[in-house]
Parts: sequence; structure tokens; C-alpha cells
Amino acid sequence: MAATTTHDDRRIHPSPDTERVLGQIERGEIRCGRDAAREIAARHQAEYGDEVWPDSAWAAALASLPTNSKGGAA
Repeated sequence: MAATTTHDDRRIHPSPDTERVLGQIERGEIRCGRDAAREIAARHQAEYGDEVWPDSAWAAALASLPTNSKGGAA
């Protein structure tokens, strides 16, 4: 389900889903970003092999993406 916003003439208000997910991220209940995606991809490749990642170059490309000190886009 995509997060949506509601608005009136003066201000945009986050939807309850947006607020819930942002709260979960802030509390560390869920992870997002490149580091989390790399870890998930590595676990899946280790578990299922090349059937999940048929092109090992794709996994290598993901691992080589630059990040900043917080794990986000550099």
C-alpha cells in the first residue's frame, strides 16, 4: 500500500501509514536503505544461490555502490 498525503489549502499532512512507517524506522523496528538491501540480497543469494541472482555481476554491482557514513546514497 502506497503512503499518501492529505492536504488542505494551507498545509500537507502525512497519512497515518507514512507516520507509522517513519516511526518504525526511527525506533529501529525496520531497516531501509542500501545497507539493508545489500544484507537481504546477500542472505537470499547465500540461501538460494544463482536462482535468486542469476547474474552475479548484479550482486557485485550492488555491493560496490558508494554510501555515506549513514549508509545512504553518497
